[in-house]
Amino acid sequence: MGCANKLNSEKVNNVDEYSDVRAAAWVFVNEKGWNNTAEDGWQGADVEETMADNRYVLLDKKYEGQEVLVVTFEDVENVVTGTPQILVDSTTNEVIGYMPTE
Repeated sequence: MGCANKLNSEKVNNVDEYSDVRAAAWVFVNEKGWNNTAEDGWQGADVEETMADNRYVLLDKKYEGQEVLVVTFEDVENVVTGTPQILVDSTTNEVIGYMPTE
């Protein structure tokens, strides 16, 4: 039961930190020209923990096998190729990779 409470606590405490993570991911999306497939409301993007593995294009291989954050933006309607998911280092808020879309 203590573990469940700890997870809930961490989720609540990290809400404010995620705005920086979302902002860093959104800047990267804009730099890559992928912003035309994503909704403008980037502040509501989903942020989750994931393992950096071979599903992602890693900008720095040192993150392979590490737990990182993944940011998922909502796509605009009727888009053929969606916005890639963006990997962010939870400590530095630096973009470290992305998942290419099909």
